[in-house]
Amino acid sequence: MPQTPLLARLLQRLSPASILRHGRRLAVSLVAATALLTGLASGTLLISATLPATAAAATTTLPPEGIFDSCDLDTQMSTCLQRLQAIQAGGFQVVVLDANEGSPANLSAYAAAAQQLGMKVMWEISNQNWWTAGASVKDDFPEFAEACGCSTNSSLLTYMIDFFGSLPGTYGYYAADDSMLSGGDESAVASYVASIKALDPSHPVILSSGDQTQTQQYESIGDMNAAEIYPITTSYLMPASKYWGPWYETGQEIAQDQRLATRDGKASAFILQAFSFGDNLSDGEAVGVCTPSMTQQQCWDALSYPSPADQLKLRNEVLEHAHPSIILWWSFMGTYGQAGNDTYSIYPTGATAAAQWAGLSAAVQAPPPGQQIVAHAARAKHRKHRKHHRHHHRRHHRHHDRRRRRHHRKS
Repeated sequence: MPQTPLLARLLQRLSPASILRHGRRLAVSLVAATALLTGLASGTLLISATLPATAAAATTTLPPEGIFDSCDLDTQMSTCLQRLQAIQAGGFQVVVLDANEGSPANLSAYAAAAQQLGMKVMWEISNQNWWTAGASVKDDFPEFAEACGCSTNSSLLTYMIDFFGSLPGTYGYYAADDSMLSGGDESAVASYVASIKALDPSHPVILSSGDQTQTQQYESIGDMNAAEIYPITTSYLMPASKYWGPWYETGQEIAQDQRLATRDGKASAFILQAFSFGDNLSDGEAVGVCTPSMTQQQCWDALSYPSPADQLKLRNEVLEHAHPSIILWWSFMGTYGQAGNDTYSIYPTGATAAAQWAGLSAAVQAPPPGQQIVAHAARAKHRKHRKHHRHHHRRHHRHHDRRRRRHHRKS
């Protein structure tokens, strides 16, 4: 069986001890990731769906895909650039980075490195103090505040957007996270977003929403609203035929998000799951699995990171039920591991991180559902023709046919 260069590099990080230590979660992820990567390399990757393949949307192109990362550019620039290269090698075109991750000079250098790799940076500037009356963001963006000598939110926002808007590596702005949005903030958030657009009309402004109520409240404000779709909690949802109910609900949620975007004349976007709810006790409790009496490790063990098949299915559900301008994944830290020393959450390391990153990379680089369906139909037609051919010529070609099938399995 051939290994793609990405899988070969990741497998070098594995050891027998780490495989024994991480057990079933690692084994399932590695097997699934290997199958996805091998199928992608050989052109035999099939779509997994709850409906017949002919019912899927004939998606033939992929939107850009991005992932959130966190890395301190001021103290770890070389590490941050290595992580950026890994993200690019994993098939991503956009990285989302907090504007607080470095000085303006280092943020500019990072954006230039992304540009050289053929990537773009979405700058996370989300902060409630931008739109909260009487609040100040000076302490939240200290390096920018010092660089511009700004004393007001308006002057600081102007300085930051002028700065980011001038960088060739800028994709746009992640302007408001769902965790910072409350009912009744719509008018103030709309004014904040309008200020960004007036300063930089060339780059999109993105908000995120955690549920459909929030989507309806904020859909009309930004250039796009990124709906979060996080269906995996305690167990995998594959095969899809066994878990058709959750996947049906996920598809309907995605379709509704697209309808709301279309209604408001906006582009759609989605944030998909590349993390485990067990990475910290707060999230584990929020989904009703972990309790305050649990340790972090107990919570981590009780919840699952999505399998590669789950992630491929999730991406394909988006492509089949919507036409997004971008697909984002939360997060690189929750998949590949952290760059810093945060102790609030548990981050994957070693073999687990390698397996998870291989699986997500495979899902991201898989062909769109329409191409998978066409390829599947062509292979089915070829198999039918080959069966008919063997029926008439079996005695003459039996030995050759056995040898050809053995060779196919080895390849």
